[in-house]
Amino acid sequence: MRRWESFTVAASFGVVSLALVSIIGEGTLDQMAAAVFGLASLFVPPLVRRAYPSPGRRAWPWVSPFYSDGIYTLFSIFIAAHITFLEVPFLNLDLYNGTWGYADVPSHFLGGLVTWFIFNEVVLEASQTYGLKWSPKKIIGISFFALFVAGILWEFFEVALQPEMPWLEESLSNKIQDVVMEILGFLVGLLLVVKLGYPYELQSVDAQLRNEPKRI
Repeated sequence: MRRWESFTVAASFGVVSLALVSIIGEGTLDQMAAAVFGLASLFVPPLVRRAYPSPGRRAWPWVSPFYSDGIYTLFSIFIAAHITFLEVPFLNLDLYNGTWGYADVPSHFLGGLVTWFIFNEVVLEASQTYGLKWSPKKIIGISFFALFVAGILWEFFEVALQPEMPWLEESLSNKIQDVVMEILGFLVGLLLVVKLGYPYELQSVDAQLRNEPKRI
């Protein structure tokens, strides 16, 4: 892991921990649950790496995102931002439900960015591991479709939870905005992968296809 990635992950742990301490003092039960879940999720990748240091070939594509330092770093940023929007440490500010009505805009953007990276990593590794020889365009297309479906299903999931959690109620325009921000996250993620090769590269697939011998 690069030094700046280690620093970012450590800073995210610190931010979420401070938010949790603040919530214990003044927050609500749903804020506490979100903070506890967010902090626990930051421990998942290192725990998976320790418990499963050498994944088998068949399982590798499905667990590969846990072993990507770049994805872990971006995921930690998303979690830190999301929890901060729920409770700005020690200021008792819930940006989602009070102070800032558009706090879900950056949250859905970051969520779309990280979720697409995860889906794309799985599809990319499946193509390489299972010898599927999918082109970069097909890999991107499949992962984008998965992101879009996941975003739509998430909005329906929120609707289903509204009777028990009325604060999840949103207008149709807001839900469309959420999906649009997730798509924008995909576009920025695509730019990072194609132009900067971060958190991983697709060029290896291109080279693999170019070096594939022609069959007669």
